[in-house]
Amino acid sequence: MKFETLNNRGALIKKTGARDYVIALDGLEFAFQKDQLEKIRDLHNNGYGYKEISKIVKRDPYEVIVGLLHHVYSGRWIRPFY
Repeated sequence: MKFETLNNRGALIKKTGARDYVIALDGLEFAFQKDQLEKIRDLHNNGYGYKEISKIVKRDPYEVIVGLLHHVYSGRWIRPFY
């Protein structure tokens, strides 16, 4: 397995022959239609919890959280999590 995970500090994963890595959140879908991503944010900002949103948009609850994190990462405001 080859890792090319880079950020502004360089590689996060050292290139070694070791096989002791875990792919985090393997099995989740990280692609969102733009309108679905906006709907997730709007529902969240209107007081819906991530589990409720997941049922409405028919996505895994963790994918909803990833979508909300994307908004924060992109500098968009969302209401705080409680």
